[in-house]
Amino acid sequence: MNEIILFILGGLIVVNIILIAIIFVLRKNIKRIEEKQRGELILSSLSIGGTRYDAFQGMSGKLSFSLAFMAGDKGIILTSIHTRDQSYLYLKPYSEGDVSLTEEEKKAVEVALKEGYTIKDI
Repeated sequence: MNEIILFILGGLIVVNIILIAIIFVLRKNIKRIEEKQRGELILSSLSIGGTRYDAFQGMSGKLSFSLAFMAGDKGIILTSIHTRDQSYLYLKPYSEGDVSLTEEEKKAVEVALKEGYTIKDI
């Protein structure tokens, strides 16, 4: 009788170990899915706006630009200043009122917040 009880208990222990392993794998998969969805949510709420302009008098073609990538009232601004010889690329983190912006950068932020494209639009 004791042997039967020990056999049943041993089987239950093995079943419990298997169930714990399954739960561990499921939790890992759920965490991976949550992280992926969090990234997709951030991208779907990202709004993009921009403006093109001539940075200097005597230049034409509007080859300079400012792009704002906004998530709510925070984001980044990418500005490219084109000169006759080369281009300069600047990146600014943006949180309302934190950083001084050029008029073109302000316009890019305004476009992103009011009428900007989202990843879904592109």
